[in-house]
Amino acid sequence: MDRYIAEMDEANRIAAVWVKERTARGPSVFDPRKHIFDPRQPAEFLGAPQKEIVNWLDAANRSG
Repeated sequence: MDRYIAEMDEANRIAAVWVKERTARGPSVFDPRKHIFDPRQPAEFLGAPQKEIVNWLDAANRSG
């Protein structure tokens, strides 16, 4: 199961999302050119509500 970890800024908004893929040794900043977010796959969300992280990931996928 992949883990998505929100990094918050001073205004308590998501500044970045780190992803720890189940096969990776450690987390890395989500990059839509390298990572694929599939909302149908089970995942763990930390640091912010799941809906906020998913919205951030969707926006990153559209702009990436």
